[in-house]
Amino acid sequence: MRAFLMYFFLSYNVYFTIPLAIVFLLVLFRLVKGIRGSDGTDAGEDIGPAAEGQHAPFVSILGFLNVGKVPLVVVLILLFATWGIVGLVANSALDVAEVPQRVWLSCIIALFFSFLSARYISITFLKFFPQRERDVSDDQLLGLSGRVISGQITTTFGTARLRVPDGPELTVSCRAKSDETPPVKGDTVILVDYDDTKRIFDVRKAELMDAD
Repeated sequence: MRAFLMYFFLSYNVYFTIPLAIVFLLVLFRLVKGIRGSDGTDAGEDIGPAAEGQHAPFVSILGFLNVGKVPLVVVLILLFATWGIVGLVANSALDVAEVPQRVWLSCIIALFFSFLSARYISITFLKFFPQRERDVSDDQLLGLSGRVISGQITTTFGTARLRVPDGPELTVSCRAKSDETPPVKGDTVILVDYDDTKRIFDVRKAELMDAD
């Protein structure tokens, strides 16, 4: 047993066992949060701090990983868990114990599979993590205005905060037209269309709507 445990603390394995330990802590955190009766952070709200002030490439990566549609903590668990498991398997397959330099190849393999798994496994979670239980449908939000809370809204991803008349504030995932200037944090945008397949709103800057 001691030898088995020590295997996970070998220098070339800690790159992957530490993320697995983080997964354990994240899961424990969510369990404790649930036991305490917390409502938790919805899928839209926990993207705000992650994307705030970030540039388009970073925001695009968050969009690729479905952050904003699925809670950030779930995406992190998928990333770290796949990184750790695939990395340990790769270390064994590549015989890193005999050639420690190959650990970087294991890292590349783990990175590739962790991003793919986080994206495609999180897609299956979408139906379990609606952005918020709403009294109105997504189609009924069309025409409402909101404030951009991500660094900016790209053609693939962004977030905006809006208030439903006589209702709560909601955070929604949205995207901008490729032929228009991307809205940035603080801009007011109008929800003009909804992609039911990708569960994302098309938006335009309010001043552009006024100009039309």
